[in-house]
Amino acid sequence: MNATTWDAGALAGAYMAMAQVFSYPNPESWRRLSDQGLTDPGLTQDDMEAEYLAAFEVGRNRAPVPLFEGLNRPDLGRDGILQDLMRFYEFFDVKLPEADREYPDHLATELEFLAWLCMQEQAAGQAGRDAEPFRLAARDFLTRHLGAWLPEFRWRLETTDTIYAQYAPALSELVEAHRSRLSEQP
Repeated sequence: MNATTWDAGALAGAYMAMAQVFSYPNPESWRRLSDQGLTDPGLTQDDMEAEYLAAFEVGRNRAPVPLFEGLNRPDLGRDGILQDLMRFYEFFDVKLPEADREYPDHLATELEFLAWLCMQEQAAGQAGRDAEPFRLAARDFLTRHLGAWLPEFRWRLETTDTIYAQYAPALSELVEAHRSRLSEQP
């Protein structure tokens, strides 16, 4: 396995782990997070749920931080963001589950899409096909979407008094590592 293939696979796994972290901590996802060591072992699923609500839904001593790109970038208008995201997904024939169709700008959805692009890059490399379209799409997606709203999201999340504040730097590091990898490749 070459370094590019491994890097794409590792990035896909990291993006999926972050998507799990920023998804609602129902019992099943809580178990996966716990099994992967992504949560404090002293926190219960109920504790994590309360932290999630405090960070993203109702707030605690300050306004909640929305998990939606369109709500973090009001200057662009959510409709335009949603349309652009849907064009990305549709171009690659990525279908959102019907239950999630109204959430193409949710952080977890964007992270899962980046994971999918990385998995496609890895598969193309392993099969000897051109992986460049997937790298270019990831670079474009990071520039136009996740990378554009993540700095403000991180700053706001770090000001919350929740366990989720600790995940903001890790998410930013992941995105910056991916951007760096994409800029180093010819």
